[in-house]
Amino acid sequence: MRVLIVEDDIIIAMHLAILVAEFGHEVVGTVRSAPEVIAQAMALSPDVALMDIRLAQSSGIDAARELHRSQGLRCIFVSANLDETTRAALLPLEPIEFVGKPVMPVVLQRALRKAEALLEP
Repeated sequence: MRVLIVEDDIIIAMHLAILVAEFGHEVVGTVRSAPEVIAQAMALSPDVALMDIRLAQSSGIDAARELHRSQGLRCIFVSANLDETTRAALLPLEPIEFVGKPVMPVVLQRALRKAEALLEP
């Protein structure tokens, strides 16, 4: 599965990339802001995005909304801020899963398996 990582913290992004690769998936790119996400998703055609909700100087929610609208791309949301209000606001974007920070590898692996199952014909 082709995974686009959207995370503004370089250390967390590197950790996510290592985990994604260890779980047998391809990291097609790592981006740090909402404007980059749209361009990279169009160029790289990922199957799923690991999306931080709060990006520096932009919103992961806005980026996810645009990805969903323009490409039908669904996200696994990764954030330390996953309260019920935030989760409810994300429901129209058909989130695959929510993964809290700090990221526990087994939780991320489970989310990626769920995404993979949803992609199967």
